[in-house]
Amino acid sequence: MAVTPAWPRPAGRGPVVALGKLVADQVLELSGPLVVGGQQRVVRGTTAGGAPANGTATLARLGVPARLAGWAGADPVADGLLAALGARGVETSVVRRGRTPLSTVLVHPDGERTLLTDRGEGALEPADVRPGWLAGAAVVHLDGYDLLRFPDAVRTAADLAHDAGVPVSVDAAAATRMGSGYVELLAGLRPDVLFCNAAEASVLALDGGLPAWAPDLVLVHAGARPTRVLTRAGAVEVPVAPLPSVRDTTGCGDAFAAGVLAGWRAGAPVLDAVRSGHAAAAVVAGVVGAQPPP
Repeated sequence: MAVTPAWPRPAGRGPVVALGKLVADQVLELSGPLVVGGQQRVVRGTTAGGAPANGTATLARLGVPARLAGWAGADPVADGLLAALGARGVETSVVRRGRTPLSTVLVHPDGERTLLTDRGEGALEPADVRPGWLAGAAVVHLDGYDLLRFPDAVRTAADLAHDAGVPVSVDAAAATRMGSGYVELLAGLRPDVLFCNAAEASVLALDGGLPAWAPDLVLVHAGARPTRVLTRAGAVEVPVAPLPSVRDTTGCGDAFAAGVLAGWRAGAPVLDAVRSGHAAAAVVAGVVGAQPPP
């Protein structure tokens, strides 16, 4: 019997809230393969980055009300990033302290990317997480990287969302960052939907049936390969349409999640929402940087 995935519960009609830290992405587009000790010309740009900013930028482009909540640096870099997000139509509700995290993104000629990360100075504390950030939210989307850095604050946000009856989605951290205890951290968020890539799914033992700790809906994206939609009743695959070109894969996972969340909020069937995620990721793959064109 064919599996027909369903949302664990309906999303609300308010903004999609992405919670976490605001990052500055310095994008360096390489003109050739990187050679240790060598020199080459690059094309450089700086944008807001990190999963919450990337996701809300895509949501705003899709016409979905979006709010970035969490921590931003108390420096001129963050001033510019917040202004740029506001110009896109993203609402921001953040605490300001410390120095903005910076990711240097090396974009290779084949579209693959390498990240060099400066964690900045500052943090998101449980006491910072305000119920007003989540007020009227359609979905609260949490970042697995921030779960590693600010576990108590992220868990506080998840608890407040559940108390308010707001669905929670989580995007897992990179497979290389999942150490002992990461599954327990994820399970503690009680997500309704989990996003991950194929490598992350393997580390989380999501290759077969869903383990007891996992939510009832898990979406495993794998670049150009079909996305696997995992449920308790079984799995279904959604093919990815061929892309005319790939300039940069940075932020494609964030755009995919945003497209899916937009579909969830609109009440679209799960598989249609996944296709919307593919379309959103394709837009980001066609530009340099982690965000879609304004």
